[in-house]
Amino acid sequence: MNAITNKDEIISFLRGLSKDYKGRSYDDLVNQNDIDMEKCHDAIQYMFCLHEFSRYAHTCPIISPEIVNEAVQYQDVIDNILKAKERMEKFLAIGKYEDRDKQRKWCRNYNHNLLRVTRVIRCLRLFGLKEAALDFYEKVKPVGEHFGISDFTLRKWDSAYTDDVWNTLQ
Repeated sequence: MNAITNKDEIISFLRGLSKDYKGRSYDDLVNQNDIDMEKCHDAIQYMFCLHEFSRYAHTCPIISPEIVNEAVQYQDVIDNILKAKERMEKFLAIGKYEDRDKQRKWCRNYNHNLLRVTRVIRCLRLFGLKEAALDFYEKVKPVGEHFGISDFTLRKWDSAYTDDVWNTLQ
C-alpha cells in the first residue's frame, strides 16, 4: 500500500488544484460516466478520503484530524465533497435520481458499491458534514432494505452514520 499522508498534497487535491497519481483531478473523478465509475476502483478513495487504508486501492490518501481541520477551512473542499456526494446519488440512482432498474444492478449482496456507500457516509462525517451524511444515509438505506441486502451491510451503514468515526475502523 502506498498511503498518501502529506497534508498539503491531500488538501490541494481536495480543493481541485492538483492531480492524483494517475493525473486525474477531483473534477475528472466526479465527472466520470457511470460505466467508468463502476469499473474504476480507486477513484472513490480520492473523492471520499478516509483515515484508513483501502483494500482496493494500492495508492490512496489517508486523512487525519489535522488534515481535516485545515481542509474544512476551504470552501472549495466542502463544495467538492458535496458535489461528489451528489454524483454518487446519481450513480446509485437514489434520491431525486430514483431508478429501481439502476438500483437493482448494484444493490445486492457482495457488490462493491455497498462498501462505497459506507465510505461516503463515513467520509462525510469525518469532514463534519453530518447533515449531508444523514441525507445520503436516509436515501440509501431504504433502497438496501427494499432489495433485501444483508443485515450485516445495513449495520455497517448504520455504524458509518452513528459510530465514533475517528476511533472505529472498518
